[in-house]
Amino acid sequence: MMHVVIRCDASAEGGIGHLVRSISVADAARAAGHTVVVAGTIRSSLGERLLTDAGLETVEALPDLQVLAAERGATVVHVDDYLIGVDARAQVNASGALLSSMEDGTFGRRPADVVVDSTIRAERVGRPEDGSGEVLLGIAYAPMRAEVRAAREKRVDEDHDVSRGARVLIVMGGTDATGAAGTLAAVCAAAEGVAHVSVIAPEHGWDAVRAEAGEDVELLAPSPAFLERASAADLVVSAAGTTAWELACIGVPSLLVAVVENQRAGYEAALAERIARGLGTLEQVRADRSAATAEVERAISDLRAMRSWTPVGREKVDGHGAERIVAAWDAALARRIGTAEAPVTARPATPSDSPLLLRWRNDPETRKVSRDSDPVPWESHSGWYARTLENPSRELYVVERGGAPVGTVRFDALEGASAGEEWEVSITLAPEARGHGLSRPVLAAGEAAFGARHPGAVVVAAILPDNLPSQRLFAGAGYVLDPDRDDGEFDVLVRRDPS
Repeated sequence: MMHVVIRCDASAEGGIGHLVRSISVADAARAAGHTVVVAGTIRSSLGERLLTDAGLETVEALPDLQVLAAERGATVVHVDDYLIGVDARAQVNASGALLSSMEDGTFGRRPADVVVDSTIRAERVGRPEDGSGEVLLGIAYAPMRAEVRAAREKRVDEDHDVSRGARVLIVMGGTDATGAAGTLAAVCAAAEGVAHVSVIAPEHGWDAVRAEAGEDVELLAPSPAFLERASAADLVVSAAGTTAWELACIGVPSLLVAVVENQRAGYEAALAERIARGLGTLEQVRADRSAATAEVERAISDLRAMRSWTPVGREKVDGHGAERIVAAWDAALARRIGTAEAPVTARPATPSDSPLLLRWRNDPETRKVSRDSDPVPWESHSGWYARTLENPSRELYVVERGGAPVGTVRFDALEGASAGEEWEVSITLAPEARGHGLSRPVLAAGEAAFGARHPGAVVVAAILPDNLPSQRLFAGAGYVLDPDRDDGEFDVLVRRDPS
């Protein structure tokens, strides 16, 4: 099981497209058995509602991704934010976590362990070599929420007869920061063959929409129910962002508008691949509304003649991009921990291991079976770790397989015992190393390193009774339950001379 921290923001200024895409990735990660939190600043009521509906926890977006990964126990940090710098990989890797990065052409481009550019035709354009690990290019990797796939299935069974007029839905993003909704509503209201115009826009912009398009348009507040409305529409006019790929996946005829500059490449590629038609940039529409109205009329005419362009989009955007991204994480982590044939050895911990060990300690599954299940903050860990390395009553080892860190084993001299005679052992396995049969080799490597320095020492392990994997691990390593020893809710198992 991985613990995934997704770094993204949502606001009225920047929109919620990054968040929508991130929720899709989170859905796929949780479906694969992983845990997920979102680290970001969410200043959008729709964004907050989407997170609530998805059951996703939001945590503080720390500026240093090394600290964020370590404090949150992240196995993977997935970044969907154009403003995060090119040093993100170095920060995340310093904690031993994997960096996954979403980009859109040159926007948000940075080196990462897994790079995703789900822009259509990205695989044809390619990407400059920058030392990144696996690079996933093209619309096959476009993340789609479960709700999108459900709308896709529903759309197949619906009848969309436009002979009596088309029902047109306009959506310019959850925030419509550019005020495009009113412009497009006016364009569509003026087109022949349009029976009804619905506009999804924030309520504070409704007066502006009415001022441009008149009182007859239906105004709807942004909400997760947008997908149901889109699935039922005959034609959708949309910004060329995340929504455009959702519409293609569902199979809704769409006319796209490149509302902002970073949508232009996706807009042009969508038209070239024939998964959507277009009205141009927002500036072009505003400069010549009659040309845009004529394009709406041509689209309706083709739909009446059964010349829909949706089959191409449904084929190219199948809705499983997020699952492919999560599978790439699994593969990258498997490569990172090495092969079963590689030697497993222990070495004394060093100052540079500090963020690595904090990340392992704060992994949610590790905390469940720890004496203290609360997450450890960076500052307190840093002080503790410095003291640990100087403490003669504590031995701390990092265990590696083929040079890749896979766990840590710690030995603490027990108070009241004869000097240097009795020590308590604890083991932490790297989250990404679970399920690879490494618990016993990690413990054995730590015991060997410790035993070489402390021959004849008695070692004890305190384990919760219901922590069956640890009970089996230590029993298999020769530790025996001592019923006369009391350690609160923990069982105490003893092994003599582990050297």
